[in-house]
Amino acid sequence: MLRPMTAVQSAFVDMCIADAKYHILSLMEVTVIGYEARCCNDLGGNIVVGKYGFCEHQVTLGRELFPDAPGQPEGSGFDEVYYDIICTALDDWLSGPVIPLEQIQSPPPLGYD
Repeated sequence: MLRPMTAVQSAFVDMCIADAKYHILSLMEVTVIGYEARCCNDLGGNIVVGKYGFCEHQVTLGRELFPDAPGQPEGSGFDEVYYDIICTALDDWLSGPVIPLEQIQSPPPLGYD
């Protein structure tokens, strides 16, 4: 169960989500990531992403902000926040169309829903 977050921790989570959305949309716009992606697991089909997806560059700070609980594996404090909050928020966001078709350089066929 997640512990209550400080204002700084909450802002960090919001930043991670916003930054990931920006990178996802930027790649969808040029069709590197398919328009049909509906969850974080769908994103790795066309690109190589690490364990933390589009948050790789924020892991060091995340681990400082979310320390591990006593007796837990190294990095588990941030992992819990990443998977339970950040990935869930991105999955919810990706569950519907996230970019208008006219903003995609090579849109999918019109029959897609």
